[in-house]
Amino acid sequence: MVTEDIQEIKEKLARALRILVNEGIIENAGHPSQRLADGRICIVGHIHERAGVLGQATPQDFVIVDADGNLLEGDHEPPGEVALHTEVYRARPEIVSVVHTHPTAVIALSIAGQTVLPVWLYATVFAPSVPVFPSGCQINTPDLGRWMVEVMGDRAAVVLKGHGAVTAGTSIEHACTLSLNLEKTARLQLAAAPLLPPGAQPHSLSTADLAGYTNMGADSEESRLRFWAYYGGRLPK
Repeated sequence: MVTEDIQEIKEKLARALRILVNEGIIENAGHPSQRLADGRICIVGHIHERAGVLGQATPQDFVIVDADGNLLEGDHEPPGEVALHTEVYRARPEIVSVVHTHPTAVIALSIAGQTVLPVWLYATVFAPSVPVFPSGCQINTPDLGRWMVEVMGDRAAVVLKGHGAVTAGTSIEHACTLSLNLEKTARLQLAAAPLLPPGAQPHSLSTADLAGYTNMGADSEESRLRFWAYYGGRLPK
């Protein structure tokens, strides 16, 4: 039987939230979560109801919900989009952590009808492109969560058109760094757009380059932990 330190998980989730806020991927809306070994889910609570600010969230602001999103432990209600998390976990047993963000460049591309492409070495995991959920609605019911998961499939990320993004990983470090690299990829595409000839589209990395970067571990656990340490080091002291 796996024994988990719930406090340690909450501390790591709170750190992920601070990183995402510090990097502008989450402002004052968004939420990371982690599935526990017994199937329960740890997720940041709806702290806004008490004038809470996500960038200042502490481990005590995280709550425990069941697989259907019902509150089991904690001082806050679950976030309104808890179904976004529960339905990913229900459909994908390999996923340990889910992060929902509102990244500016990702949203901008979706508004323009463009998809996020694997244009640099740390975007190989997004090949051939990131699927786009066609609605900007809040994912606040199980039916909407199941629809989103259907669009996402077995991919690492899905863009919510005009709304935000969802990443899913095998750890909170994984899901968090996926969110950060997804937004950087979108920023690179936006930066390249003015340099393209009229009517031209940005180019993905070649199949050979994608395979090469994958083989050298661009999306390896070692790479994820390096990103986690780097962005953690950028937090205010």
